[in-house]
Amino acid sequence: MKQFKALLGTVVFVICSLFSYSQQDAGFSMYFFNPLYINPAYAGSREFLSGTLVARNQWAGMSGAPSSQSLTIHSALPNLKVGLGLQIYNDNAGPMHNTGINLTYAYHITVNDKTKLSIGITGMFNNISVGWSSINIEKPADPAFIGNTAMSWVGDASTGIYLYKARFYMGLSVNHLLQSRFGLTHAPGADLAKFYRQYHFNTGFVVPLNEIIDFRPSLLIKYVNAAPTVAEVNGTFIFYERLFVGAGYRIGKRINMSGSDNMLIGILEFEITPNVRIGYSYDYYLNQTGAYNSGTHEFMLGWDISRNRTQLSSPRFF
Repeated sequence: MKQFKALLGTVVFVICSLFSYSQQDAGFSMYFFNPLYINPAYAGSREFLSGTLVARNQWAGMSGAPSSQSLTIHSALPNLKVGLGLQIYNDNAGPMHNTGINLTYAYHITVNDKTKLSIGITGMFNNISVGWSSINIEKPADPAFIGNTAMSWVGDASTGIYLYKARFYMGLSVNHLLQSRFGLTHAPGADLAKFYRQYHFNTGFVVPLNEIIDFRPSLLIKYVNAAPTVAEVNGTFIFYERLFVGAGYRIGKRINMSGSDNMLIGILEFEITPNVRIGYSYDYYLNQTGAYNSGTHEFMLGWDISRNRTQLSSPRFF
């Protein structure tokens, strides 16, 4: 029995270590339609009650491939410089599951007539678990894997700053300030299985090309300790301030036997009404793994609710 427990602890530790270095948090290609996911200072910047629902299926066609869902809701409080936000998310990667809820507070400062600066903080609560039922083992009757699910509750925090106006934004955020440990096992070296600090820098602006078309370039840089730095460059054409058609290129440092981690991204968003918008993105992998899956699909539904309809009369590009 002691050997079984040792094996159980070792397997959990290895899985958690791989998860903490490579997966961390789910990454979404349509991050600029849902900035609250990466920066708490975004809460309330749209000035009215706003929500976004995103579902991402990575490496479609592969068993156990990562899948992620995120629901964010945020709003500015009337007559105050305060924004509040709520996030509920779920991230699955093989046997590893992370379900969490975030509560966000942001304070907005008026820099001038056209520009504002906000500072935000998020408190988060995560449920981390490993489900053995999703692992294919040689001997299904192995006592080390029968009826065992390792699970723990983990608290953490994030903070960020966000500078924005009608056609420009720039943000910097730090997630997992506390670098909380998963606590799934007491195996030797298990403290490596934790959330590592994750840094995001993103910026973008909109320039009019003519009376019909605007162009929005954007940049996202993400860094996690002991993981490859990721940079993503996007360019989106906006037609009649309602139809968003864009493409992106994601660059990763890691080079392995299957090639680089680089990929191409296609993005489409359409505002059905001034209050409701839908979006879709597709990631195509530029390495050998692209031959074994049908890419990554991401779907988005967004909405805005305001008592004063005139607030929605001017277009919101971010």
